[in-house]
Amino acid sequence: MPTKDELEKEGWKVASITGGEHLRRTLEMYEEVGIETYLQEITPEECGGCTECYKAGETIYRIYTKSGDGEPRAEERD
Repeated sequence: MPTKDELEKEGWKVASITGGEHLRRTLEMYEEVGIETYLQEITPEECGGCTECYKAGETIYRIYTKSGDGEPRAEERD
């Protein structure tokens, strides 16, 4: 599994940490607007902050995104 630093060198940016139904909706949204995604399964301890929602055994993923057209995303232009 690639490290965060390796992914960032390839142009990937951390977009979100989520799981379950919210993960599915988030991925659909990114696909709809043409943004590439890469998922990395993580543990609740890697999330930081509150992880109560994930203690029920739901798989958690870190979502990375990368613009598919080579153009900087809006947040990268500002």
